[in-house]
Amino acid sequence: RAYFEQHGCRFTAVIPTNVFGPHDNFNIEDGHVLPGLIHKVYLAKQTGSALTIWGTGKPRRQFIYSLDLARLFLWVLREYDEIEPIILSVGEEEEVSIREAAEAIVEAMDFRGELVFDTTKADGQFKKTASNAKLRHYLPSFQFTPFRQAVKETCAWFSTNYANARK
Repeated sequence: RAYFEQHGCRFTAVIPTNVFGPHDNFNIEDGHVLPGLIHKVYLAKQTGSALTIWGTGKPRRQFIYSLDLARLFLWVLREYDEIEPIILSVGEEEEVSIREAAEAIVEAMDFRGELVFDTTKADGQFKKTASNAKLRHYLPSFQFTPFRQAVKETCAWFSTNYANARK
């Protein structure tokens, strides 16, 4: 804001929620939540072992598909003229639990093994809800890719590109 007031240049910040999609960082230790889970499911399927997820699976998150985020970034660059930040996220009503996310990945990857939630491990923060009201004000009809479809596309990309994926 100060830079705008002093120099008249319009800069802003965009704040995305939990991003996932093709070309992501699928590292189990330091990647995003969903790509890390995708990698864990892939490995469990390959080895025939159980899939163990830390915590109860109850915490809820808003996930945004990287291809949707890319479309929104282009809109911000071309159309968004405010200096105040904007949150780029699916709506609060589209939050999914870690359990639901894991189940979507299990389904997308046709994993038939056991799904175990290690409740001796901490869940972390229960919710990290972000409002997309400002985004919806500007783009009320923006269509996000349905979560399960985005997960399926990401899992397919990862499986096809396993040898070269960041992991």
